[in-house]
Amino acid sequence: LRNLDYILSRMDAEEAETFLAGFPEDCSVLILLQLLFRYESASRNGGRTFRFSRHNLLKVHAETNEEQNRRKSKLSDDWIEAIKTVIRSRLKERLKNRLGKVYVDPVMKNYALPLAENTSQGGFGVLSKGSRIPIGEGKKLRAFTYWEKVNDIDLSVFALTEEGRRREFSWRTMARQQSDAITYSGDETSGYNGGSEYFDINLPEFKERYSEYRYLVFCDNVFSRINFDKCFCKAGYMLRDEDDRGEIYEPKTVESAFFVDCESTFAYLFGIDLLKKEFTWLNQARNSNAQVAGNTPLAFLLDYFRVTEIFNVYDFFELIAKEMVENPLDAEIIVTDHETDFADGAEIIREYDFERIRALME
Repeated sequence: LRNLDYILSRMDAEEAETFLAGFPEDCSVLILLQLLFRYESASRNGGRTFRFSRHNLLKVHAETNEEQNRRKSKLSDDWIEAIKTVIRSRLKERLKNRLGKVYVDPVMKNYALPLAENTSQGGFGVLSKGSRIPIGEGKKLRAFTYWEKVNDIDLSVFALTEEGRRREFSWRTMARQQSDAITYSGDETSGYNGGSEYFDINLPEFKERYSEYRYLVFCDNVFSRINFDKCFCKAGYMLRDEDDRGEIYEPKTVESAFFVDCESTFAYLFGIDLLKKEFTWLNQARNSNAQVAGNTPLAFLLDYFRVTEIFNVYDFFELIAKEMVENPLDAEIIVTDHETDFADGAEIIREYDFERIRALME
């Protein structure tokens, strides 16, 4: 990626046009998609943010002001648009006509492609990073974490503006911020073979009280400085009626829960777009020994909230289909997250069939 920026930034218009016209036709689909997401998310004015994954752990480096000033490989908006056009053209060439008649449920526009899904958390409901799930009207969200074999794990929430400014809601700030909009339980250790804590967030109230913030990001960190894979930890969420009816809270029985099982003390769980009223799955372990979540940068996570706007499962199968059909009964391949009628011999692909989707990228 840095070589590509370097080469193009040192070419004149004619040289760059020739270079892009001969952009490698044998470039893999996975690399093309990674390049597409990078250039679609490129900051026009600020510094670049580099993300590296090793052994399923994320490292993040944001350019400092000094590094930005030294950099000589800045690309103009025109060149970035030209690169994106070429990448999309190459994707279309590489993927076209790989499948026959395909029906794709429109809801698949909400699901991200599994580009790096050696997932750091597993369990029911885990999706590709950037996938979105609509939230019902007038709901209160309960986000929770539960642990065993360790003294203390902390759940925290960060509100982010569209520019990346943040506000922390955690054990060290909630004493001053408890309200009808957001309530924090503190450690709950009575009645469990371990511990638990949760946040209750009244989404309409929160949006009104903290109107400058658009996104919420939920994080888990092991305060005891033991990696998640050395203890037992579940995290997840449930939706509750605004007028709580006193239902018993039992975190181990919530269906929308997943294991946090990574060689790190810190993980990003999921986010909420308050404007669109949608969950966004993050499912990302950070290569960190952070004991407190508020000591790590978060602004780079904003890119995950628009992943499906750039390219999604629907877009992928639309490119790969020889023919798109409107009736599942006419299809040889059906891509949906619903139960549906289908013809004998048809293949059903679900949003969680990561290996099957990745195989189609080869």
